[in-house]
Amino acid sequence: MKDKRLISVIVGLVFFIPALLTDKINGTFAAYLTLYALAWAAAAWSVAYKAARNISRGIIFDENFLMLIASVGAFVINIVFSDYETELNAPGGGEAMMDGVLVMLLYQVGEYFQALAVRRSRKSIKKLLSMRPDSAVVLRDGIETEVDPEEVKIGELTVVRAGERIAIDGVVTEGSGYVETSAVTGESVPAFVKPGSEVKSGCIAVDGLLTVRTTKDFGESTVSKMLRLVEEASDKKAKQETFISAFAKVYTPIVCALALAVAVIPSLVGILAMDLPASQMWSQWIYTALSLLVVSCPCALVISVPLTFFSGIGGASRIGVLMKGSDCFAPFAATKTIAFDKTGTITKGSFAVRDRRTDERSLSALAAAESKFNHPIALALSAENTSDCVCTSAEDVSGKGIRAVVDGHSLTAGTHAFMLESGVDCKDADTPYTVVHIAIDGEYRGYVTVADEIKENSKDAVDACRKEGIKTVMLTGDRPEVALAVAREVGLDEVRAGMLPQDKVAAVRELELGGKTAFCGDGINDAPVLAAADVGCAMGGLGSDAAIEAADVVIMNDDLTSVVAGRRHAKKVIRIATENIVGSLAIKIAIMILSVLLPALSVLTEFPLWIAIMGDVGVCLVAVANSMRALRCKKFTAKKVR
Repeated sequence: MKDKRLISVIVGLVFFIPALLTDKINGTFAAYLTLYALAWAAAAWSVAYKAARNISRGIIFDENFLMLIASVGAFVINIVFSDYETELNAPGGGEAMMDGVLVMLLYQVGEYFQALAVRRSRKSIKKLLSMRPDSAVVLRDGIETEVDPEEVKIGELTVVRAGERIAIDGVVTEGSGYVETSAVTGESVPAFVKPGSEVKSGCIAVDGLLTVRTTKDFGESTVSKMLRLVEEASDKKAKQETFISAFAKVYTPIVCALALAVAVIPSLVGILAMDLPASQMWSQWIYTALSLLVVSCPCALVISVPLTFFSGIGGASRIGVLMKGSDCFAPFAATKTIAFDKTGTITKGSFAVRDRRTDERSLSALAAAESKFNHPIALALSAENTSDCVCTSAEDVSGKGIRAVVDGHSLTAGTHAFMLESGVDCKDADTPYTVVHIAIDGEYRGYVTVADEIKENSKDAVDACRKEGIKTVMLTGDRPEVALAVAREVGLDEVRAGMLPQDKVAAVRELELGGKTAFCGDGINDAPVLAAADVGCAMGGLGSDAAIEAADVVIMNDDLTSVVAGRRHAKKVIRIATENIVGSLAIKIAIMILSVLLPALSVLTEFPLWIAIMGDVGVCLVAVANSMRALRCKKFTAKKVR
């Protein structure tokens, strides 16, 4: 399509330039008319075709129809109302025909550059579409077989070589190396994976040979969900887009009626009341009406506003923020309160040792014993074995603690009550976190605390919210003392603990009374509140399918600072859309007033049609260029809030 527009302009200029020269050198009218007609036909055929097609579909008042009427009208004025044999040889003769061709040439140039801008905005979306793998290599009976990804079942082993894209979400069973995750999470630094590491579809293996056991069907893998979300986003329109569509349907017929009035009323007044020449009056005011039609074309709004939101969705996807529709931008930009779930959102959802109130040898012995078990606390403790202690036997006392033999010594570890039951005298620790007391050979050796790890950037995200005047609240089902400890560490404004899903929904409803409220969560239990909030933000990397489906925004890198970056981007997109609407209407209205006022005051005999087309095309190009700013979405940087 871009080539056709460009060819139309080039061919049009081939005839247009000689027509101008024919005018200047006093050529014959036949040659003059023929050259201008050929130039017009070359530039206008596609516009005429689209206008005719739309009329057949019941769409009359669109930009193609307006441009066609204006350009044809210019020819009619020149032929019907002018003494062309005299006008052609006079200074400036034949300007109406020239303007009629110029309208089409400038309009096609404008359309060409608009198409270039649209294609650029689509690149980020196309990049996402390229993430879809065409095939997967599966190990079946020890033989590598290339199959369609949709044929791979959960639990099957897939082989990924360097440079290949991971087809389906899974866990690495063999091999290690770096994986490029930028297309999925927006992170530019490759992640190192090894046996036990989770990997997402759409990521690319940088080096090594990986064997991955699939954990999801292809249709439910990360890349499939991303593509589905992006494809669905185009169906959800922002209020600004809906307004422009409705506005254009009413605005265009009104302007056409106004143009008809401008053509008829002043002409009749001049002829009947002022006894002015009829040909002069009709020519002057029909030409003015045509100028009014051209400048009033709403294409700047109809094109730039949807392009702004489309570009905004593409720009956000570059940093791992998936907006599920244009209608998400306005409430996200206006958000006054952000409520967070705790586990998996503010925290990682995995335990780690926080305080070590014991000696290194005792801690290593505890780690060796806990390595025999696989519950979350045991996994956190087992990583603390720095002395190569060896556990020969271990017993798990459910919900209380463990008894074990490590390096020939008896070890008892667990809760305060369990230690007292085991005959170990110790004091309970004053901490909201899980406490594991340690005794070796019946002698108390201190304790360690275990807690859910706080994500590295959670505090930065909360600090950024405070700087931007956003209230931060935690809504969690965890114990109050644990919730308060986490809230104090990251700096939250308010904490509500011990909440069931229905309690979170009620809390969000209450918060919404104070302004637009966003909720960030990841679990199945968060799905109701994600759907209820003005803006639901799901953690897409670790979040449940239910949470992702219920949310309006998906954070693919599970980083809360991306929520802040996404909100900033939403504000930018809304600001750009508003600039395009207000700016385009203001300029067009100003030119429309001048196109009628200047001829009425006899400042100009007629308002030049080429100024009108420049006002239309120029405004449209400026609005489109402004829309392209929405493609640039900045990642969060802590420097901006410190």
